Amino acid sequence: MTADAVLQARPKIALPSDWRDVARVRHHVQQEYRYSYTASVTDIRQRLIMVPPVTYGDQQLVSHELSVEGADDVVTAWETDRFGNWACRVHASRVSESVRFSVEFEVDRLAPPVAQQLHANATVDTFLAPTALTAPNDRIREAGAALLAALPHAPVPEAIVPLNSHGLRQWMLAILAGEWTSRAIKYQHGQTGVQTPAAMALHLGGGVCQDYAHIAIAVLRTLGVPARYVSGHVLGEGAPHAWFEAILPDPANPARLIAMAYDPTHKRFPGMSYITVAVGRDYADVAPTSGSYTGIAGSRLAPKKDAWVVDAQMVPE
Repeated sequence: MTADAVLQARPKIALPSDWRDVARVRHHVQQEYRYSYTASVTDIRQRLIMVPPVTYGDQQLVSHELSVEGADDVVTAWETDRFGNWACRVHASRVSESVRFSVEFEVDRLAPPVAQQLHANATVDTFLAPTALTAPNDRIREAGAALLAALPHAPVPEAIVPLNSHGLRQWMLAILAGEWTSRAIKYQHGQTGVQTPAAMALHLGGGVCQDYAHIAIAVLRTLGVPARYVSGHVLGEGAPHAWFEAILPDPANPARLIAMAYDPTHKRFPGMSYITVAVGRDYADVAPTSGSYTGIAGSRLAPKKDAWVVDAQMVPE
């Protein structure tokens, strides 16, 4: 249990018709994961990454609460991992039937959106190296080569014109890779899982948000553009969402690196309706729950999530 006061139920308000008219928004998120076991189990150890960091770009954590129900002798310990994520280690001596991990939190976002600077403990090289979920194959390398060929003909956004040729190249490749990935596969449930590599999802031609993110990241890394996986929420969607961030020079200060976010599932730049929870090299780094237990019982996972706006300040006329 955190030191924060227990969050009370907050009434929902109607979503803004145009997010460009919003100066500040407060999001309320409820999320839970319930594990059911066929027999009692012992020595339960879980790592939960379900609460955002205190500050992330323009996003500010206002309040939060974690609860664990159905387990004996629960001990929790919070830590910040090497990517800047806020993780909770949970240990319980025994669960007889089921255990529920639930969080509530509220975050504020301010307009205009502000990109996150690269965390001091996570080097650029960390987000260049392939992982099991983002390892390239010939098709991914061919996609990267096609993006390089298209680069001279792509329109350059005005906001990045101040960058030098290297910075412009990195930014344009990140944008082109996101747009290409949006067309590369179809959104389709049930064809892939959280352990499906990017190359397999691309071969199957379908997948969900984590597959879009993994494919884009895999392509960018073959081009020498550092990219990382983002786990979070989007208002109006029932499940947690995923997108990617490319680590790029800041057009306002090229000596500084920032994280440019893009959502290839929806082919857009994330805005005020997005809530970032965690970042990593791929899904495995930011899984909401991961852990172990002792016993011969089987387990079944049932997730649930709800997110809504509780307050929004509109831009004055």
